[in-house]
This record gives sequence, structure tokens and C-alpha cells, in this order.
Amino acid sequence: MEHLHAVIPLLNYRLLMEFDTGSSITVDLSSKLKTARFAELADEKVFNNVKADREAVIWGDGVLKIPLFELIDVAVGSM
Repeated sequence: MEHLHAVIPLLNYRLLMEFDTGSSITVDLSSKLKTARFAELADEKVFNNVKADREAVIWGDGVLKIPLFELIDVAVGSM
């Protein structure tokens, strides 16, 4: 399994996720911001305070932690 190397917040609530293999994927979370799971990310300061944790993405000081597989499902589902 690929591990998450870096995550970069982009405009309009998108994330660029880069993997240790050199591949990357962009995830658009804008349509998820009104769901209970992702609502805290509607605050741009929280959304932009993001970091990679090998198999998850963490916002803030652990305000929200989303597993990598869940974010990939969001990205694939929007294609």
C-alpha cells in the first residue's frame, strides 16, 4: 500500500495528496462541507492547517482525522 507523503491545501477546499511512490491525487471536499463528517473543514483556517500522517490526513491539532482510504473514496466517487 502507498503511504501518504504530503498533503497540500488548495483553493476551493481541494487537497493535493502526494504519495511516497511519487503519485498524487487531488480530492475535492467542497461538496462534503455540509455533512457532519466534514463540517469542521468549512472554516478555512482549519482546512488549511492540514498534515499527512502516512495513512491519514489530520487537520488542526487532531480536530479531524480522516483515513486515507476514505479520502480516496471521495476522490474516486467524484469522477
